[in-house]
Amino acid sequence: MSEESQEPKPDRDPPLELFGYVPKSALVVVAHPDDADFLAASVLSAFVRRGCRAGICLVTDGDAGSDDPTIPRGELSRVRLAEQHRAAAHLGVQEVICLNHPDGTLQNTLEVRRDLVRVLRTFRPEMVITMDPTSRFFGRGYINHPDHRAAADACLDAVFPSARDARAFPELLAEEGLEPHKTRFVLVGSSREPDIAVPVLEEDLENQLAALGEHRSQFDAAPMRDWIFEEARRCGARAGVSMAESYRLFDLAPDPSQRGYEAPPEDAEGVPPRGRRSSNWG
Repeated sequence: MSEESQEPKPDRDPPLELFGYVPKSALVVVAHPDDADFLAASVLSAFVRRGCRAGICLVTDGDAGSDDPTIPRGELSRVRLAEQHRAAAHLGVQEVICLNHPDGTLQNTLEVRRDLVRVLRTFRPEMVITMDPTSRFFGRGYINHPDHRAAADACLDAVFPSARDARAFPELLAEEGLEPHKTRFVLVGSSREPDIAVPVLEEDLENQLAALGEHRSQFDAAPMRDWIFEEARRCGARAGVSMAESYRLFDLAPDPSQRGYEAPPEDAEGVPPRGRRSSNWG
């Protein structure tokens, strides 16, 4: 056994900075129906409660999400998209966009990126939330789905630099009148290197469980309650609040002096009183 392997492991995860800013608009970009509800449902609920306009963009049609070969082509996609619309309603999210790329074979192509640039220039989000495309392995029990990684890669490439640049996919401007758009914040979830925590309340976690519960074609959400609350409390403890969700933050404001944000929500349990800044974002 090497000396390195004998070093004691830390007793706790490192602290996270509190991100209390509520974007004016937020768009979650994921591969499949139900991905958004694992990745960001409680955060979308928290944002929408405080006036954020939120949307969900599904890159694939979700039609490969079953081991039953007798389901007619397109039927599962129809079912899963309906489930996603019902799930979004629990969060106050009114806009669900599906790009209908084939499930199970997604790649980060220029066609996929152009479709996402079109969505970004239409929805014009201040914040985009997606998965970490570099996260491939999670312990011994899960290998990250290639569609997840491809959708996240395409999303990040669309955010920066394609959606902001008029000369990228010029037909979108010339033929469809879609002006360039600069997304301010990107939150990357399921990351090995989270650095911020978004505070959430119990009602947001309940909304997340209700949203997950709509995906009956895929799983039973009831056993997830303890895990979801435990993870939110563990993340909250790392940021000094009762409950939170962790992400890796990118702030694409060109001038660092612009990177100051308003205080955390007043209704976030455990947030330090006004006058005490918990971080650059709180």
